[in-house]
Amino acid sequence: MGLAEKILELCSYSDEQEWFEFKENWFEPVALGEYVSALSNAAAFHYQEIGYFIWGVDDKTHQIVGTSFNQYQDF
Repeated sequence: MGLAEKILELCSYSDEQEWFEFKENWFEPVALGEYVSALSNAAAFHYQEIGYFIWGVDDKTHQIVGTSFNQYQDF
């Protein structure tokens, strides 16, 4: 399964799960590190190979909305 198909699969869930998170544009470097650690642990706990943090998806409606997130911008 490719990444696009995986994102659509995750969007089809009625709620976010402990092992994946959607955000539109949010970014806080320290908190992101904590999220990544938590997603990794939750994925292992729920027998998932990978935890996902996906930008560009509304976390309430699961609609793909795009993002202006840029990991190279200055903070």
